[in-house]
Amino acid sequence: MAIASISSWYAGNETLIQNILIYALLAFSVQVVLRAGVFSLAGIGFYAIGSYTAALLLKKGWPTVPSILAAVLLCILLGYLLALLLVRLRDLYLAMATVAFDLMVGVVATNWTGLTGGPLGVTGIPLVMGTLPIFLTAVGAMLLLGLLQRGVLGRSFEAIREDEPLALTLAIDTSRYRHFAFVISCVLGCLAGAYHALLFGTIEPTDAGFELIVLALSMVIIGGFRSWAGALLGAILLTWLPLELTSVGSWLNLVYGGLMIVLATWLPGGLLDALRALLRLPARLRLLLRSPSSLAATGEERG
Repeated sequence: MAIASISSWYAGNETLIQNILIYALLAFSVQVVLRAGVFSLAGIGFYAIGSYTAALLLKKGWPTVPSILAAVLLCILLGYLLALLLVRLRDLYLAMATVAFDLMVGVVATNWTGLTGGPLGVTGIPLVMGTLPIFLTAVGAMLLLGLLQRGVLGRSFEAIREDEPLALTLAIDTSRYRHFAFVISCVLGCLAGAYHALLFGTIEPTDAGFELIVLALSMVIIGGFRSWAGALLGAILLTWLPLELTSVGSWLNLVYGGLMIVLATWLPGGLLDALRALLRLPARLRLLLRSPSSLAATGEERG
């Protein structure tokens, strides 16, 4: 009975799970650069590039894996060139430049009718993608980001984010690390877009428009940008929440905005930090409830 119930639940929620995994990859693409102090939203532009490239190659008769790999290689090249172009920009200026890049990709997709289908997009894409490859990619991305987060690279990213001039004095090659983070972001965005196209069979220029930029940034901020787990939490919440708030209708953006304001004001670490604080709460309560004599005895033993 339990297996049948799980199977029934999965069948009813498969599309939701697929969307969560795709948006998780997109959220990772934003989170990885923010951890390095690079305020880039270029991953959304590469979401569009990856989706169009993989879809068009597949329609020309390419196998699935080579189509996705070709899209990834193209995004690595374009991402590195874009990183070189924007190397002098920081903070808000870099964010504005990458948003401009995303919008430019949308304009190209809308007007290059002969290649992209124009405003109507690309349809009839073979549905060759299932949940398992997306799941394995998302898990692989989480493991990779977890290793990076705990290793030398993660510490270098944190040093660059907190104080780039100081990181330079510690012989950290900040430009190389920033470029590396930028390219990883582009690859993750590319994979999210490619999987979306091959899973749902259609692409439109509006799929990677300003709404997706806001959604990706919201997922990371609401979940918590300091860890991939926060990005995953944000992706789950903001994919599932609209289904639960269908009655809100056009007021949904107001709910998102309210969440952003509340979290930025009182929980700058996002929901992940709030969950960690709740998990630590029992231990803190036990410490507070201990008698002064036992605390004194503990202090004497340590002394």
